[in-house]
Amino acid sequence: MKLLPAASSFLFVIFFILLASCKTDIVQEQKASEKVIALELQVYKMSQDRKYDSAIFFGKKMLYHAKKENTVSFIKKAYYRLSHNYLQNKQYDSALYYGDELYKLAASTNDTINMAEGKNRKGFVLKKIDSLELSLENFTDAEKLFLEIGEITEAGKKSLEIANVFNKIENFGAAELSATQGLKLLEDSKEFKTIVGLYIALITSSRELNRIESANDHANRGINLITNYKVSKQKINTINIDNAKEIKDSIDTAIVKKVKSNYVGMLLNGKANVLRDLKKYDEAIDYYKLAAEYYTKDTLEIKRTQFNLAYTLFLKDGYTKLSDSLLSDSYQFYKKEDKSSEVFSTLLKLAVLYKDVDQDRSLAYLNEASKSAEKRNKEESIHEVLREKLEVSPNKEDINKYLVLDNKLRGKQEKLDYFYINNRFNFEDERSQKIQAESEKILAENKAARQKVQSLVLSLILVIFIVLVFFIYQRIKRRHKIEKVKTVHVTEARISTKVHDELANDLYELMTQLETTNPEKEVVLDKLDTIYNQARDISKQIQSIDTEKGYAEELSNLFRTYQSALVNVLLKRYDTDIWKGISSHVKITIYRVLQEFLTNMKKHSDASLVVVSIEKENKQLFIQYIDNGKGFTTEISKNGLRNAENRIHAIEGKLTFDTELHKGCKFSINVPV
Repeated sequence: MKLLPAASSFLFVIFFILLASCKTDIVQEQKASEKVIALELQVYKMSQDRKYDSAIFFGKKMLYHAKKENTVSFIKKAYYRLSHNYLQNKQYDSALYYGDELYKLAASTNDTINMAEGKNRKGFVLKKIDSLELSLENFTDAEKLFLEIGEITEAGKKSLEIANVFNKIENFGAAELSATQGLKLLEDSKEFKTIVGLYIALITSSRELNRIESANDHANRGINLITNYKVSKQKINTINIDNAKEIKDSIDTAIVKKVKSNYVGMLLNGKANVLRDLKKYDEAIDYYKLAAEYYTKDTLEIKRTQFNLAYTLFLKDGYTKLSDSLLSDSYQFYKKEDKSSEVFSTLLKLAVLYKDVDQDRSLAYLNEASKSAEKRNKEESIHEVLREKLEVSPNKEDINKYLVLDNKLRGKQEKLDYFYINNRFNFEDERSQKIQAESEKILAENKAARQKVQSLVLSLILVIFIVLVFFIYQRIKRRHKIEKVKTVHVTEARISTKVHDELANDLYELMTQLETTNPEKEVVLDKLDTIYNQARDISKQIQSIDTEKGYAEELSNLFRTYQSALVNVLLKRYDTDIWKGISSHVKITIYRVLQEFLTNMKKHSDASLVVVSIEKENKQLFIQYIDNGKGFTTEISKNGLRNAENRIHAIEGKLTFDTELHKGCKFSINVPV
């Protein structure tokens, strides 16, 4: 459809006026070039393929061109991606630098979400290099910033990171507080992976605080989350959540995909640890075996579960070659992979394991653990070794070291507790005062901006709709005019054919008889009567139809016209009120189609009985025509009925027929009204 030049100009003027009327205070930055966008896609692809060197290379190119074009949003994206890829590539100084650059640039532009992302990136890097106190500060700041702008899901994720750091530094009370806060933030979300992670953190903190029943409750809640809800509801009174075999059949694979297999394995491992604490060793062993099935790629977690299984076997059966072999295998793996934290934990567990079996061997493991802790400069780990040493072989030197370190760590712990609790609860007070006002202001501004944009969009849509409707109307009007002319031409041609082939031929035949013979008066009168009826039929086919109150009577007259001594026309199930509310063009079409059926019947079928039924139900008009004539073949119907089919299709109806030679005709019409 081509718009007229005048209409196109009109549309452009309306668009310009609307655009000019929608003033805005927002200053948009220059659009990034295709080159910068292409580089960002390249960085993303390389990162997804774990080609971190290439991702860093393209990230630096992206940063260079984004700075050259001064597209601030893409400079931030470049900082974010560089920090991420440097972290994955274990280049921690660079990862920390770009995370800090992201935060500073975001702060200079009052971009809270990227300020939070900058703090978040720094938190991950610092956690990786075991700078846990600084990591905790950055994650806490990120959580606070996300909460300020209502990013509840992201804040919940930071609660998990905070809880994990607190568990790592053995501040289990704060870990429990943070994980509980995270669950409250995400209680109405479908962030299953983070929620399961929070339950895992709670299992760890509750066990360390010797709240085994609470740990078991957290484990059960996490398992309920990953199991099939339908199965759980059906078997709520019969399923035993301590039975790993029953739980295995109930785990929902769709949820597992969202949570990720390793997280499921860690949750099941946590449940097994709780069962071990409850001295349900057989149930714990089954859960460890089930957990191992979900560690598809993470060999480290497999070894951890193997270690836990070995320790449980030792608790159940005492010292055996199997438990000793599994523990030693885990220790050698950690040592080979240079997993210093896991090496320390294994040595400590081995020392505890042999404490009552072989004190010399237990002491040797503790000395190795002490070296590992000193090498990592982990005062908390040294403190733990000294505590175990005092139980195996106490001496004055170790007692003094333990007491000094214990006082130091208590002070450090109190400082961290103060920092976290102060940040947490002071922030709540701030948010109720300052943030509430800022949020209301931001919401009001956003609402006003959205209303302006919506007004512009709706106005444009309205103008475009009006113009489209106008041109569609003009096109339909023109098409109807053409179709009307065509219909007139077709009608004229049909009348001309009928006059020539029927009326003129019969008149010519009668004139010839009168000239060449002397026919009887009755014969001449019969011929004239036939010619009169033919002329009347042609007249009826082109006369106007009353589509108002007289339509029902008009239709009844049509059927009476074709009633004769030789043909009986019956009308069944016909209520004259049926036509109320039906449009004129539908009425005319139905009349003409039935007229065509009756005309064809009279000419060709030799029928003695015609039955027509008309009904309306559920806004559908159902018409059925049946005669006992000689019928016709399908090939004939395709030609002879094409006009009737076209008429019915034009009113969105459906015409079907069932006929065979010498078996009559049956037509069914279905029209929505």
